[in-house]
Amino acid sequence: MNYKANRNEFGSLFCLLWSVLVVASTGFASGELVNDGCTNPFACNYDEAATDDDGSCEYLSCIGCMNEFACNYDSLAIYPDASCEYFSCAGCTAPLACNYDIQAIVPDEASCDFESCAGCTDFTACNFDPEATLSTPVTCEYPQPDYDCSGNLQGCVNCAPVFLFDFEPDTVACLSDFSSGPNSEIFAIDPSTGDTLETGYLFAEQIESYQLNLASTSEGAGPDGAIRLFGLAEQLGLANSDYFVESFPLIVTRYSNGIARVTGQVSDAENPNLKWNLHLVLEDAQLGNDWLAENPDHDFVTSFGCVADTANWVTYRLDNTQSYLIGGGGYEGSWLQLSHMPYEESKRFQLGEGGNGVNCEYGLGGWFAWEGAILGQSVMGMSGDLVVDLGTDIIVDVPCGSEFTAEFYNALNPNSGEYTEAVQFTYAEDTTAPNMESSCENTVSLCFEPNIGVAFPEPCSFEEDNCGGALEISFTEAVVSGNPNAGNLDPFEIERTYEASDCSGNATTFTQTLSFAGENCDGTEGVLDSPFGLTSESQTSEEFSGAQLQLNTPASHSRKTSSIAPNPTESTSTLKLERWESEKTVIRVFNLAGKEAMPSITIAESESNASALIPMNASALIPGCYLVRIESASAVETIRWVVSR
Repeated sequence: MNYKANRNEFGSLFCLLWSVLVVASTGFASGELVNDGCTNPFACNYDEAATDDDGSCEYLSCIGCMNEFACNYDSLAIYPDASCEYFSCAGCTAPLACNYDIQAIVPDEASCDFESCAGCTDFTACNFDPEATLSTPVTCEYPQPDYDCSGNLQGCVNCAPVFLFDFEPDTVACLSDFSSGPNSEIFAIDPSTGDTLETGYLFAEQIESYQLNLASTSEGAGPDGAIRLFGLAEQLGLANSDYFVESFPLIVTRYSNGIARVTGQVSDAENPNLKWNLHLVLEDAQLGNDWLAENPDHDFVTSFGCVADTANWVTYRLDNTQSYLIGGGGYEGSWLQLSHMPYEESKRFQLGEGGNGVNCEYGLGGWFAWEGAILGQSVMGMSGDLVVDLGTDIIVDVPCGSEFTAEFYNALNPNSGEYTEAVQFTYAEDTTAPNMESSCENTVSLCFEPNIGVAFPEPCSFEEDNCGGALEISFTEAVVSGNPNAGNLDPFEIERTYEASDCSGNATTFTQTLSFAGENCDGTEGVLDSPFGLTSESQTSEEFSGAQLQLNTPASHSRKTSSIAPNPTESTSTLKLERWESEKTVIRVFNLAGKEAMPSITIAESESNASALIPMNASALIPGCYLVRIESASAVETIRWVVSR
């Protein structure tokens, strides 16, 4: 070993270590930490932690374009320069343009091209351009009906179903005479072959009223359509979209016999030329609670977050035999028959607040399967639905006497996809006027009988309306001659007039004459000490007074007459009963048709013949004129009682 050389190297290393220790000890001794770096705050590499400037400061790397709209915008630049440029990133930013540049930052509208990629995107058109990305429907060209694009005759020509029946309006006399089923003589044929086609039948009655609603696509989460045919576009390629929105007003009509119809037209949401004409029939209307109670498996489809009052929903079953989508426009000749889903009917078509199943609006919704032919291709799908909002209910009142029915007959020719519907209207036309009961005589001769007085017959009544409806009846009575209340046997004559009309406007007037010749019932002259009680004067205003129709009393006595007040009344009157004897008394109330209008009231025998106050409740009576008949063994009297509201 060269000890001398090693000793020199060791000395050099020792000197180096010593110098470091000296510097360190100097720093520690002063209490400051030394950190070299760029200490100029305007430099790009300024170091806030540096204590000693080491000469490394530089001023170029942080200079750049600071305009955020420039193509070369530098987000790290601190100092601007003149390098900003605005051309390299300019381009067409219109998404529908043929040269749409998704990377472009600066819009250059002048460069947008809307022609090179434009074309007819309707695959049913003769000039369909599969490479076109910009749809120009006005450029689409379509063949004439029944012809292809080359002008060749196609398919079945003039094959729309024809009904061999004259659908002239019919009439019946009464509602009970309306048809209860289809006319077996009505059928349809395929005119090209003469073959008989299957005929559908729908009976809709317009009695009292029916309802209309304008329907439109319900808006919910995701894409929407009034009619949705899932799989038609993506799986079968027979549509631009599975969603079809209204292109002609959709109308929901609800009839009083539990039938509803949905009619109108929808078009593909992305291709308006693809149209479906709706002919949906809903049947067996039931309130929500009634339907739920039928089976524990029954349920509803409600939209998330909606509070649905399902008790007031109306539910329906889709009529599988009469519900169709009939093609129009590019779908001419296509058809789909719809059937209720699910098959076990655990769910139904539902109508009410939130009934469409996608939002909380007043709407109608339901699920169906579909099967048929589209553009010559047999198709089927298990999932489709009707999802619509409904406008305000429009109630169409049908006045009594104007009732009618509409019998819809329909047929589809599957060879051509053509559909025909014909309607047989039947109107109720009652032309029979009301009749009086056969026992009513035009002229009645009265006579005086001791212990009874002048015997007046009960008012006549009309027979029941020929159609079983209500009759509006009025009754008036007038003294033609003499004075029935004169208290003697002078002759007099009274005329009773009865009028009745039904709701069809048929009216009958019957006049009856009551005449008294002043004779006893045995033909001898009689003596009368008290009035008959029939007055031709108007009612007085005293508390217990009223115009009496008749008062038959024994010849040898006089008595006070009973009265009723208030008269007229809106609710309750009080009958002041003046007893003739202490015997049992029966109070009966008749309407002007001669029928008892309320239960009779029996007043038991009493030791006293003092007057009694009897409450008469009119709350259950309809407004009109009534006859209160007071019967006892010794006397009979009748008081006119008027009820008004």
